Amino acid sequence: MANYAPSTRARIADLIQGMQVETSVLANLAYWHQDQWEAFNVYGRIMVLQLFAEAITVNGAGATLFQYNFTSTVPAVAVQPLGAVSASIAALAQGARIVNVGGAVATAHVITASAGISDVTNVSPQIIGTKSGTGTIGFLTTTADAVSGTHQHVLQYIPMSDGAYVEANL
Repeated sequence: MANYAPSTRARIADLIQGMQVETSVLANLAYWHQDQWEAFNVYGRIMVLQLFAEAITVNGAGATLFQYNFTSTVPAVAVQPLGAVSASIAALAQGARIVNVGGAVATAHVITASAGISDVTNVSPQIIGTKSGTGTIGFLTTTADAVSGTHQHVLQYIPMSDGAYVEANL
């Protein structure tokens, strides 16, 4: 069996699954308390292949609702949802994910049924941003505050305009 260097493995992954960027691990008490946060800065036009929040530690009870959205500063575009609001993310198990499934914006973000297994993925990639534009992919939580736990946001994407890229903002 061939043994590939880590840099070769990373390059193959980029070619097959797209570019990946992750936020820091975030405390739910700070970020899931009925507010809007900008997780990623988007430069240019990208195709979103996967976008999800993963519970890094067990999330305590709290009937928090969740939604990813896009806002553009150049050109100016007000907050636009990437999907409909999720079901309550109370008591989210470690390794469970809240997944943006893409496609129609009316499709709700889905919470995976099993921790560590994504039984739902983005089935219809979304094109986000504009050529030479700047914007953000953020998230909004509503209804109730999360009471404990941590999470991390993960984005896999393909650049679709010259110089397009994404960087974590949190």
